[in-house]
Amino acid sequence: MDIEITPGALGDVDALAPLWKAMVEHHRTVVAGRVPVRPAGEAWERRRREYASWLGDGSGLLFLAHREGADEVVGYAMCRLLPSGPTFDLGPVRGDVESLAVSPQARGAGVGTALLGAVRTELEARGCRHWSISVAADNAGAVRLYERVGFRPLVQMMHAPLTG
Repeated sequence: MDIEITPGALGDVDALAPLWKAMVEHHRTVVAGRVPVRPAGEAWERRRREYASWLGDGSGLLFLAHREGADEVVGYAMCRLLPSGPTFDLGPVRGDVESLAVSPQARGAGVGTALLGAVRTELEARGCRHWSISVAADNAGAVRLYERVGFRPLVQMMHAPLTG
């Protein structure tokens, strides 16, 4: 599959809904009942508001993947530019990949790799020295992809429900 990656903008956000919702359903299978997952529509409305905020304030970078010569979006990456925290010296600004979503039909065809390559190129052009991404521990396919492009575990998030 020949993929074309283009920068996205606020006006592209609504077209991302099917990809986000498919990703939420995938997450539902990955976490297998260990943590509640919101209904896909509700999750999308929350995420859509975040995307609009990030793109509106200039902290968001959106990249879209299309089949070459087609309008249909088959994947996207949303990255935020964030200040380095107080402990780790990651430079004045770092990139945090908030979302990487690829349509189920296009998974395994290099779309995620191409999107991450575009994000990396843009972050390097902006002088970022570090980037990060979060992944569900049991999402083995995503972990393999992220390791192939150079990500390594740094901080482990532990989770436990409260009964209060």
